Amino acid sequence: MTSPEPAPITAAPRALGLGRVVLSIGVPLIALASGYLGAHLALRPVVAALATRPPVLILDLAQAVRGLAPAQVDAVIARHRAIAHQLAQGGVLVLDAQAVLDAPPALVLPAPGQERVQ
Repeated sequence: MTSPEPAPITAAPRALGLGRVVLSIGVPLIALASGYLGAHLALRPVVAALATRPPVLILDLAQAVRGLAPAQVDAVIARHRAIAHQLAQGGVLVLDAQAVLDAPPALVLPAPGQERVQ
């Protein structure tokens, strides 16, 4: 009598273990949370500095209306006030140049046609 041939060995499909699922979801979540926490902690001094010392910009309305026809003055002032309002909403302190005794040229927003000094 001949012995029967053994059945071929086939590997059973591996099921995803609970540990593998936890690792594939947990590691990215931990990395994301630690990145957020690190960014939050790094930005705290910047946010505190901006709250106590906001960025400053100086608008020179007199320079902006100099040489304009009287009919154009109201429109230019309204545009500059709108710009100042938008900047203030973004946290920028906007001052009129007439109220400033002295300032670095880089803080002054130039009138149209002028170049900004760096």
